[in-house]
Amino acid sequence: EETKASSGQENQPESVLPASSTTLGLSLRANLLRWATLTPDLGLEWRICPSWGIAVNGSWTSWSWSDKDRRYALWEVAPEVRYYMGEKKAWYLGAMFKAGQFNYKLSETGKQGDLMGGGITAGHQLRLNKALALDFNLGLGYLNADYEKYEVIDGVRVRHGNETKDWWGPINAGVTLVWKLF
Repeated sequence: EETKASSGQENQPESVLPASSTTLGLSLRANLLRWATLTPDLGLEWRICPSWGIAVNGSWTSWSWSDKDRRYALWEVAPEVRYYMGEKKAWYLGAMFKAGQFNYKLSETGKQGDLMGGGITAGHQLRLNKALALDFNLGLGYLNADYEKYEVIDGVRVRHGNETKDWWGPINAGVTLVWKLF
């Protein structure tokens, strides 16, 4: 009979990866939900220790159609601090800040301005293999938008006053592909 050298991992299921595959290092992130809305979103996460991570995601898009009568433009930056919990460090709670600018003109009146806010995030990373994971997350909190309303008349943007809106509720959602770089 052949004898095999024991690695100590024969009795472990293949789906259980060593802790080193889920902790420490730098990962590239792409929120697939944002990409589905034609809003490219990329980010980085640095796992500074098994329980703590620092992530930064950014989004940008700029679309116009109907001879530039309609507009959808946006940029956002969202840094986040995460605390990973559990034996596999797959579940996390975090605190996120979000800032950006937007220009939406989906009807006769357009809105252009700044947004800022933040909140609490929660999520779970599902390991696909040693290098890839899916990060399912949701953020709840507060956003403030200061903007001016406008109409386009004969190709000229005519301002129709300023407004401020406050929003309490979901401020972020993601199904994010995570690729561990090292």
